Amino acid sequence: MNSKTNILNLETSAIIEAIKAGSEKILFQLYEVYRDEFVSWAIRNHQVSIEEAKDVFQESIVGLYKNVKSGKADTLESSVKTYLFGIGKNIIINALKRKGVEEKIMQNLEYQHDNGINDFYNQEHLINLVKRLYRAMGSPCKEILEMYYEKGFDMESVASNIGYKNADVAKKKKYECLKSLEDRINMSRLKDILN
Repeated sequence: MNSKTNILNLETSAIIEAIKAGSEKILFQLYEVYRDEFVSWAIRNHQVSIEEAKDVFQESIVGLYKNVKSGKADTLESSVKTYLFGIGKNIIINALKRKGVEEKIMQNLEYQHDNGINDFYNQEHLINLVKRLYRAMGSPCKEILEMYYEKGFDMESVASNIGYKNADVAKKKKYECLKSLEDRINMSRLKDILN
């Protein structure tokens, strides 16, 4: 009997219990059985590359493992496959939202700089720089940008979550945060050009 037959014959609760008991074998079986299907599904539905889809699936397996270990999957009503694909979908959606913030910053930079700096700069390097500096932002800027761009909060919700008086205060802070991020990116680019 191959691993596909094995795993497909197991009840969801049996798979959860096996992962809880520390069975790496069951995780490998889940990986082997569902990876190709997940990759095809992710490419078809979310326009990601094969490599991105494979990376997301690996993260989904890790997410499943962590959720089972922490007890979050104890009352799982769907199949393990559905749950696994759901984790993957959330990872892709969050990555796309994060990409949206980074693209907005990139557009602002491209609009601001019409003086040949962009010609000097390798686009991929700039994209990596934006990602690195965005992820390294401190509080409350990172939280504000994440809430607004990634989670889709309106400015009123951002204000109440951060503890600001009203949406106008939050909007002003969001503008300052974007400006600060763009300034950091510009300083970093300038240092590279001068070195």
